[in-house]
Amino acid sequence: MILDDRLEAVAGFVPADCKVADIGTDHGYLAMELYKRDKRRTVIAADKNAGPCQAASHTLAEAGLTECIQVRQGDGLKALAVGEADTVCIAGMGGKLISDILSAEPEVLAGLSCLVLQPQNAYSLLRRWLYEHNWHIVDEALAQVDGRVYQIIKAERGQAEIPSELALKLGPVLLEKRPELFAKHVENNLISCHKVLTGLQKSAEPDRGRIQQMEAEIAELEGLL
Repeated sequence: MILDDRLEAVAGFVPADCKVADIGTDHGYLAMELYKRDKRRTVIAADKNAGPCQAASHTLAEAGLTECIQVRQGDGLKALAVGEADTVCIAGMGGKLISDILSAEPEVLAGLSCLVLQPQNAYSLLRRWLYEHNWHIVDEALAQVDGRVYQIIKAERGQAEIPSELALKLGPVLLEKRPELFAKHVENNLISCHKVLTGLQKSAEPDRGRIQQMEAEIAELEGLL
């Protein structure tokens, strides 16, 4: 099985010889690859819905890995017992939903040491949540699939100063590393900011403070190109 660049980046952030759970596993491809690439790992593939669990079970059966990877139906971290995993992957969900999933089971979360996250949106919200809940971002990557650029975040336990608003938006490590897709990443954010600014300017009662804020944000982003 060849993962696409998005899931490949997620897999690349998972520590060796860990106890990992793939939350929202869908067809189980990531879980399967995590085990095949390091058989010292214990891997759990979990999803809240029966359909994806059945699909994941089929994937693992075809690969002869039914006895190697557990498939669980459960809502987020509720699929896990305390201490059963030290690493969790959550990919392809909104940033707010990811933070809600992590918040919902504090006892399970307390036993984790590594999070590998790929939010679809609300990036600033998720990054701020991490820093406000004693996690810090140790690495980030960008991946492009079908023209869309995805952000992948690796976080570990530990207190750290909350990054600037720009860093929360773009990614503190991405801002520092400036990987190959960074310019496109910035350009995508610029497009979004210009759309917001246009909407504000067309409002019957324009919010001058918000307009100035967006103009400043656009200037800051343009300065990175």
